[in-house]
Amino acid sequence: MKLLDCIDYVPPVKTLLRVTILRAAAAGGVAVALSLAAVPFAPTEVAKAAGEPVRGLDISAYQHAGKPINWTLLARQGVRFIAVKVSEGTYYRNRYYPSDARAAAAAGLRVMPYAFANPRRSAGLATASYAVRAVRASHVATGLPLVVDLENDPYKKASDCYGVRIPAMISWIAGFTARARALTGKWPIIYTTAAWWRECTGSTGRFGHDPLWLAAFGGTRPTVPSPWPHWTFWQYNNAGFLPGIGQTDLDYYLPSGGLLEFRPPAAAQHGGKPAAAKPDSHKKS
Repeated sequence: MKLLDCIDYVPPVKTLLRVTILRAAAAGGVAVALSLAAVPFAPTEVAKAAGEPVRGLDISAYQHAGKPINWTLLARQGVRFIAVKVSEGTYYRNRYYPSDARAAAAAGLRVMPYAFANPRRSAGLATASYAVRAVRASHVATGLPLVVDLENDPYKKASDCYGVRIPAMISWIAGFTARARALTGKWPIIYTTAAWWRECTGSTGRFGHDPLWLAAFGGTRPTVPSPWPHWTFWQYNNAGFLPGIGQTDLDYYLPSGGLLEFRPPAAAQHGGKPAAAKPDSHKKS
């Protein structure tokens, strides 16, 4: 989703800028209990009714600043899904998205594209359309929903909400989700923090049909903002490290109804060659 813990485009400067979400989820809302071991990707006890969490990562062009990504090694470490930044606003496409999506799928990982939102620069409808076009242009069929990354404005640090008031922000999100739904047939996933959602949307209850990807660090009981009863994805570490990719965000997916299976093909589970990704319908999202 990143989930943007890094922005890889900063107009007009052509350099890489890393921006980290600093705000932890605030108190209030619904707390979901999840006991994890200190070692990343080592769950010891999970709410039994929800099932075991599935391990994943979210990345952008930032991860290509060092050695090439070893997707096979990531899969061997138990990573099962990857969210890759595909676009930002209507002015940037991640040039690594097509190759990352293809290579991750070949290693048996499920791939989700995410769009970083910049409501100051681009309308919600246009942002969703731009992201879907970028996904389709990659010719990599994922079958999974688009993710919209909603977090503090990384360009104007004094304005978490991009200078957009709550009613306008709600309209922006509504435009994005409606256009993404119309183009892909799936409600997009919303990535955010509890603090940002409260400050910038007033904890609106309008988007309960969109799965929540919650960014919350430093604990095992993340606060879930209204209107969601629980998180579907949880970015629990925005400064993790894994062999094969280096510094990256670490995530969990909690299996629930309505989303496709995130576990690897049977061949990959038994150490064989991962099954080839099956093509979706004519839509590339």
